Amino acid sequence: MDYIVLDVETPNSKNDSICSIGVQLLTDDKVTDEWYTLVDPEDIFEEFNISIHHITPEMVEGAPKFEDVWARIAPNASSRIFVAHNAEFDLTVLAKALENRKIVVPPIRYLCTVDLARRLHFDYKNVKGDLVLSNLSRTLGVELTEHHNALYDTRACAGILLRLGEMYDFDPAAYVRNFRYPKIHTNRYGYRYNKTAHNKTVNDDNKQ
Repeated sequence: MDYIVLDVETPNSKNDSICSIGVQLLTDDKVTDEWYTLVDPEDIFEEFNISIHHITPEMVEGAPKFEDVWARIAPNASSRIFVAHNAEFDLTVLAKALENRKIVVPPIRYLCTVDLARRLHFDYKNVKGDLVLSNLSRTLGVELTEHHNALYDTRACAGILLRLGEMYDFDPAAYVRNFRYPKIHTNRYGYRYNKTAHNKTVNDDNKQ
């Protein structure tokens, strides 16, 4: 299968803009390309986010805008399976950033390495802390030298996918999901509705 593995870092708790992104392309379990860039989110930075990834407003001055970064990702969006650790977080941030710029969110198929590890390695046991990227990388013997740097996190995510493939006999296609945005929610009366990008915070626990 052909994959596009990615990790994003966000400047604030709105989780609708990106200040850095790492990408790897995998074909037949081989890395064929990778790249990393800071991104000018055109948005505020919050101290908590800075304390996690150490990216400051000064560092993104003159960096590409999101739409320029997306132009590099877009050609792979329909032909490759997206892979991320806690993929709903990264893909929702991506979708919100697209929506903010009035760019259509394309159909996205994806694999989540948190989901794969929970199913294959931990057999659905309640091991939330073990699924954190840094802990899972250590458990599986995958290198992660600079956590919360988007490129190194992307490399670790790809490494987890490949390591699980070595350890377990499974068909990745069976775990591919369709990313749905905006999310459809149902209240207690059975009414279905969409939560907007600005009133929903996505849990990023498994990336810490």
